[in-house]
Amino acid sequence: MVESSNVDYWSLVTILGPILLVVVMAWAFLKNKKSKIDPEITERATRENYAAEQREHERDGNSGL
Repeated sequence: MVESSNVDYWSLVTILGPILLVVVMAWAFLKNKKSKIDPEITERATRENYAAEQREHERDGNSGL
């Protein structure tokens, strides 16, 4: 098969591929970093979950292991 153009597609892939990958990863990182939930709300919910789990273990007579 004879190539009709002088464009080296593998060069484009090896140059543009990593650039596109970095751009997508940066976009995902920045989008994921911005949380709409107040950190205090999540901390409070975590403490409540731990307390409920501890009460359940105490009620069942388990030592938490």
